Amino acid sequence: MIYNKKSGFSLVELLVVISIIAVISAITLPNFMGARERARDAQRVSDMNAIKNSLRMYYNDKQAYPTPAGGMFDAGMTVYMPSILNLGYTYTYEQSNGGDGFNLCLRLESGVGDDDVNSQRKCGVGTGLVCGLGQTTDKLFVVCAN
Repeated sequence: MIYNKKSGFSLVELLVVISIIAVISAITLPNFMGARERARDAQRVSDMNAIKNSLRMYYNDKQAYPTPAGGMFDAGMTVYMPSILNLGYTYTYEQSNGGDGFNLCLRLESGVGDDDVNSQRKCGVGTGLVCGLGQTTDKLFVVCAN
């Protein structure tokens, strides 16, 4: 007896599998494209909240928020947050309400959902001058003393 058995996949089967893989890739790829930017933004938002907590500790000790030095903090804030001088990105700090309040502004890469817009509303961007801006700005995250 002689068997004439062909093993392998037909061309049609291969094309179907390739097309399924292409469709799955097309659906999932956009979700992963901005993942790094969103991760960096989430870390920056977390850092801003840590700075807010350290500013509150500073206020509890000195009864006023620190005076800004070129929109950033000086070495005196390292007591409350040792890593504050080496964050690796730019943010803006300003006092408000005569030293009884503050605003921290940070430009995000991709925006973290609606967090940037909600933070601006909470801190009064659009109703007054915050971080040198008088209107709602895309991808701007604001932390205030409120």
